Amino acid sequence: MASIISELEAKPIATGPALGITAAVIVALIGFIVLGAWLHVAPLYAGFLFVWLWSTLDEMNFKALAPSLVGALAGTGMSYLLQLGAHTANVQFIVLALLLMMIALFCVIAKRLPYLCNASTMLFITVLNAPPVQQHEDFRAITAAIVLSVLWFGGITWIIGRVIAGRAAPA
Repeated sequence: MASIISELEAKPIATGPALGITAAVIVALIGFIVLGAWLHVAPLYAGFLFVWLWSTLDEMNFKALAPSLVGALAGTGMSYLLQLGAHTANVQFIVLALLLMMIALFCVIAKRLPYLCNASTMLFITVLNAPPVQQHEDFRAITAAIVLSVLWFGGITWIIGRVIAGRAAPA
């Protein structure tokens, strides 16, 4: 199955359908916020960060969903290890986290272990190591927001993909 975005970019979209797609995206975003609030999942920015990455870099391609998720969780894990080391004054954790981040960077540059070390890994390492995040965030909650984003937006995208495939099938 081609990505949803590739299907949409195949030909120019008229204003009416484009407005409909925009409205559907807004409803999906609002739905994610409502679901996150109902489930007490915060910070939702981590889920939005994931869906931004998957929708822009991977064009919502399902073949890229799992590696993007694994990369996001790997970046989150390395960032948590750094936070844990800093908060507990454990130099070994800090050194291990930094060493893992350097190895991940090498793997991205050398195109090794792409399922684990990819753009998603680097994005989450970059964002989650900002000082305010390192000082105040609960990485379990960040992980929950990422997983919720995958389930919500991945599920919506899967449904849309089935609808598009059904309409494209010969009658």
